[in-house]
Amino acid sequence: MQRWLPIALLLEILLAFRILGSAFPETLPNFQPLAALFFCGAWLVGSRRGFAIPLAIWLLTYPLPAVLQENPSYLSAGIFLTTLLAFIATWAIGLKTPSSKPALILTGSLLAAITFHLITNGAAWIGDPTYAKSTTGLWQSLWSGPPNSPIPSWVFLRNSIAANLIFTAILLAARWQLPSTSPAQAPSPAR
Repeated sequence: MQRWLPIALLLEILLAFRILGSAFPETLPNFQPLAALFFCGAWLVGSRRGFAIPLAIWLLTYPLPAVLQENPSYLSAGIFLTTLLAFIATWAIGLKTPSSKPALILTGSLLAAITFHLITNGAAWIGDPTYAKSTTGLWQSLWSGPPNSPIPSWVFLRNSIAANLIFTAILLAARWQLPSTSPAQAPSPAR
């Protein structure tokens, strides 16, 4: 029972942040642990399961922004596929990140957040007709966002970096605090 407690707590925290982030997007835009979960799933688990678990959580919570913000545009195929591509890239960065040094893990997490921002905002630049199809339009997409947007794009990047680093650090600390279950590191029985 105690073995599942950290996982259950992590899922509750994730769900709470997804609900709060979707209900109050102006307060903490993009301060979500999902990208960190994809990144950490890759370096913690490494297998398809390391991708499948965050993917299942994302798919289950995907409609929340559309429902809570009453904005069905979040459910468009373009946004879905772009976000999926960004999560795949985040997971791939996690696969390539050495898991033995915390500084490298946190650097990989930072790189994953920046990559996620570049993919999603680059796709917005390509697909949104309000952006000029030039380097100036791309920069606007990456930094300031669409005209008349109440929240500039750099705020999403800042919050994504903060969320990735904080949640990766939490998972990193949990990994080194939980006892190992591998036979090679299991304590020898008392005689």
